[in-house]
This record gives sequence, C-alpha cells and structure tokens, in this order.
Amino acid sequence: MFFLIFSAVFLGQTPTAANPKVPNDSPPPASAAKATRGTSLNHVPVGVEITGKEAQGRHIVFTFDDGPNYRTTPILLDYLDQYNIKGVFYVNGRRFGGKNPISSRNRDVLLEVHRRGHYVGNHTWSHPNMASLSGPLQTKQILRNEKIIERITGYRPSLYRPPFGLMTRFSRSLLTRRGYTVVMWNLDSNDPFQRSAGKNFSNVMKDLYLYKQGMVLMHDTNAWSVESVPRIIKGVYLWNCELAARGEPVYEFATTSEFHIEQTQKVPEPTLAMLLAAKKRRDQMTAWCANLGKGVTKP
Repeated sequence: MFFLIFSAVFLGQTPTAANPKVPNDSPPPASAAKATRGTSLNHVPVGVEITGKEAQGRHIVFTFDDGPNYRTTPILLDYLDQYNIKGVFYVNGRRFGGKNPISSRNRDVLLEVHRRGHYVGNHTWSHPNMASLSGPLQTKQILRNEKIIERITGYRPSLYRPPFGLMTRFSRSLLTRRGYTVVMWNLDSNDPFQRSAGKNFSNVMKDLYLYKQGMVLMHDTNAWSVESVPRIIKGVYLWNCELAARGEPVYEFATTSEFHIEQTQKVPEPTLAMLLAAKKRRDQMTAWCANLGKGVTKP
C-alpha cells in the first residue's frame, strides 16, 4: 500500500479533473486561540521529552523549525488552512528580533502564524549547539527567545525544541523550572539535506509506515519543504481511504497538545467546536475517497 501511495502522490498519477471546493474556516481571533491553546496545553506534561512515539492512535503533528521566513512561511500557512490543519512552529528570535526590514517582515509573519491558531514554540534565539555553550549563554539563548515571542504574540511559549536535538543537564534543568515540555520528533523529512519535495515526502511516508504516528520534522524556511506538505497530506488521505475501506482507524492531524496527554491526567471532554471540526474532516475525507475515480485530486 505504501508504494501505491508513493506512486499516486509523488508521481502525480491521481486523476486531474476538477474537485469539489473544500471550505476554509476563517482564522480564529487571538482571544479564541488563547482559550484553546491555554486549555489543551495544560494536558501536555512538563519537564519530560516527547518524541511522537508515545501517541495512542494514528495521530500526526506537523512541526516546523527555524522560521519564520517571510518568503516561504505564508505559503505554508495557506496550505495548512486549506486542509484545516494546525501545526507547531519552533522559531528563532534572530529572524524577527532585529531592526532591519527583513526582521520586520518576519515579525509580521510570526503574528500571522499565531493569529491563525498555530502554536509558537521556543527554538532558542540563534540555533546554537547548546552543548558547546556555558550555562549563562544557554540561559540567554532560551530566555531571550522566550521573551521576544511573548512580547510579539502576547503568550509565553511552553514547548521547546532543542537545536540539533541536543541538550545538556543544565538546559534540561532550566527548561523544567521554566515549565517547558521538550518536543523531539520521529518522522524526519530530512529536508535540510535532501532539497527535493519528492524526497521529503518519501522520507516522511516511510517513517510513518514504520512508526504509525508521530511528529513530522520540517523547516518552513525551505521552499522544497513547504511544497512537500500538500503531498504528505494527500498521501495520508490516500492511506486513510484504504484504512477506512477495511474498517480500521484512520490518521488524524493534530496539534502537539491534542497529540500527547499525560497519563496521570484526565482527558478533557471535547467541545462542540472540536466535535464539529472532526466531523467536517471525516466528511471531507469520506467524500474525497468516494470520488477518487471521478477526478478528485485533493481532499
């Protein structure tokens, strides 16, 4: 089945006639985003590392590192809106913390990421190898980035991704004291090294076939990475058609806070909005699967 999906999405062999329009929800206001994230993030454990392998069920989280980039991130945001998917953006303050025109444009993009309901996480100020820094410099990297994210978005981040996946005993202790959850990954696009949307798609799908769920690592600073996102989404939807036909659970895209619930905590009751959104996604997928032979090219 994996190879059929690969051929259909990567080689572009799905039918190409017009498809029914998929309605896009209007971006939620900042106040609504605050309430949603604030509630659900209470159920993400503090002081531990999560990788994506802990998930129960077939859940996938898109995570994007090293941005924002005013050239590529807005394109990605539109793709995610088209499919009603929320991601987690682990940002570096050096991209938007300066006084030059590029920093100003990147700040506007960061605000747009936040406004559209995506979560903004801490990825340090300048993406150093933290293991090579003294304790005070590690502190500066984390807190400087934390403060500027809070100043721009109005919210202090509580998710952290270490550059290169490397941490020290000092940084772990600091992050725990600051109330952070460290989020790693297990579905790697390898996009910094393979500059091809097709290869990035293939890498993620192979890892998904192996692990069945998890955190997708991508970088929204790369055009090829951004262009691979709709391919990955379509690949997952094609896979879902096969799973649904067999009566098996299908894959769901989720934010980190929806993805990982601390075992000792009670899972929050879903709100009406959450239930309606889930039904909408299921209905879209069902309609898309039913029309695969009629020229529908995307869910």
